[in-house]
Amino acid sequence: MTVVNLLFDYAAEVLAFDFKGAEVAPPPAPPAPDVAERLAGRCAAAFERSGKARLVLLGLGSGAVAEILAGALPGGTLVVCDQDLPLARALRGSGRLGWWRREGPALLALDASPWALLLLLDRAGLALADTFVLPNPELPPAAKARLKALELLLTRSKFLPPPTAVPAPRLSVAAILSPAEPDLQGFFAQMPDWLHELVLIWDADALPRIAVPERFLVWQAARPLERDFSAQRNAMLAACSGDWVLYLDADERFSEEAWAALSLLCADPLIAGWHFPRVTPYPAPGKALVGFGLWPDIQLRLFRRTSNLRFVNSVHERLTGLVGPQALALDMEIEHLSRLRKDDDELRRKLAGFDAAGAGNVRHALSEEYPSLPRDLLSPGRALLPRGLQLPPDIA
Repeated sequence: MTVVNLLFDYAAEVLAFDFKGAEVAPPPAPPAPDVAERLAGRCAAAFERSGKARLVLLGLGSGAVAEILAGALPGGTLVVCDQDLPLARALRGSGRLGWWRREGPALLALDASPWALLLLLDRAGLALADTFVLPNPELPPAAKARLKALELLLTRSKFLPPPTAVPAPRLSVAAILSPAEPDLQGFFAQMPDWLHELVLIWDADALPRIAVPERFLVWQAARPLERDFSAQRNAMLAACSGDWVLYLDADERFSEEAWAALSLLCADPLIAGWHFPRVTPYPAPGKALVGFGLWPDIQLRLFRRTSNLRFVNSVHERLTGLVGPQALALDMEIEHLSRLRKDDDELRRKLAGFDAAGAGNVRHALSEEYPSLPRDLLSPGRALLPRGLQLPPDIA
């Protein structure tokens, strides 16, 4: 898949979807032509001084500066990134995205999630070290602030040195499970023999009669969930004895290659926690949900075990107390099988449980209308060694 096809197909897919009843605001008025030319000239001059191969312009604004740069810079040099999908839709409707074509002079990366834009640029082969990132000078302060997280990810992330081969770590794999979850044997079967232990907390009054692996130590306890996911996770964490902890849900899978690479991540002397992209196949195994935070759905799942770690929030639980740099494993996806393994009624019951745990502070809805793309368009290429991107402290 070429850079042009990946970014174009992704932007086209997310732009084609809109929430029913959403208000359509007109795009902002462009600056006077001489002002727009002057702003674009400053961008081009700063880019030339940088000596970089590509200019990543953050924000479409009125579309005026982006259009001038698209016509002035060599083809494929300019990449415009924006998280404001309604704005991009309005600009296209008003004819101000005429440069955006499959074989057009500039590239457009669109998604509401800064993580998705980071992963899109990576999957498209754009080297962060060879890009010059510049906020669109015509953006008002509020619009620039909304793109700040993306700017930090693109400018302050650092690639880690390639890892070297090491012995298997003392890794505790942990999970909170319901005995009713489908394909629990598939969940267990993915795990390699070298694990230090598997820790299971069952949402039940007594241990269920479910076969568990015998290839490594398994520790189990029964503890009713009672609408408090953090309490369940903290019980799970307290039972772990490994130097590192990896936690997964019953509907999540790592590839064989990803399991093999985990020991390399644990060997990094600097990193305290690792985040992973998560992909949700739907509506078929060869497709994946995209847009609106559905991809890459970054998850902090692997971390050094210390005494001050604790999960908070009764639903959408979050790990606190992690001390030290955190990183993103670019090439190691978590496959999230929930939409394929459960029917709509099961999923609605699950979401209703989340709502109940949130005591009215969160609301979940099930939709079949989200955009999707072929999985091979989004998946990383097979890397000989896992690539780690150390994240800015303001983001991690």
